[in-house]
Amino acid sequence: MTAGDPGMSPPKTPFHKLTLGPEATEAPQIIWLHGWGQTHASLLPLAELMEKRATNILFDLPGFGKTERLERGAASPEYAAAVAAELTALPAGRRLIVGHSFGCRVALRLAAGWPELVGGLVLIAPAGLPRRRSVLWRGRAVGLKLSGRMARFADRLLGSRLHDRFAVRFGSADYRNAGPLRESFVKIVNEDLSEVARQISQPVAILVGEADTETPPEISRRYAQLIENAGLVVLPGFGHLDILSRGRHQLEARLSRFLEEHGFGH
Repeated sequence: MTAGDPGMSPPKTPFHKLTLGPEATEAPQIIWLHGWGQTHASLLPLAELMEKRATNILFDLPGFGKTERLERGAASPEYAAAVAAELTALPAGRRLIVGHSFGCRVALRLAAGWPELVGGLVLIAPAGLPRRRSVLWRGRAVGLKLSGRMARFADRLLGSRLHDRFAVRFGSADYRNAGPLRESFVKIVNEDLSEVARQISQPVAILVGEADTETPPEISRRYAQLIENAGLVVLPGFGHLDILSRGRHQLEARLSRFLEEHGFGH
């Protein structure tokens, strides 16, 4: 059963959200989906710049901020189903989904599985495609994975906590800080959304910082090739997070242009 299958029961997770801008039903809606480990606050400075242009709804995604977690091990399909359930309760209208990093994974699943809920996508520093790595890096990654499995085996056999110490030393900051979301995190970072991207029919803008080392521009370029109606802009001088703060005025200009070019308006 796919994420967009009407037979899937959406999670009953109430979202914490903040709404900015006009409440008129004819106003376009912008739905903001933040990155992993963040909350709606990471997108608030940019959303405030769009306050006069649209009704802006900023979610805390499940497990972050004030929104409760989904079931253990939930990955991007379950997150998209949860967001879809929230969107069906909103007034009808033209709706733009803006995602950052992990939020782009959810946005892509949402657009592919529930196209009737999504009029367009703006993907900022999108994640979801495997990075192209050197042979040396891949060899080291295989070695670390095997070492992690051996540590888990030793823990089960001896009652030790070798894997916890292994994770502290070798795991990424997001992995170490994931806590009860760790199983979800592992699933999510290993997803490949290539086939999902090929299903997208809505107009898409992809924006990424030239200096982004977490979701580098090569990922955005591949998304632009996979998505039929996608345009790509690489913004010089910005990284993965400061594109949302220092770069917010450039993003505002791109978002405003996207709204005008694709008929989002009062």
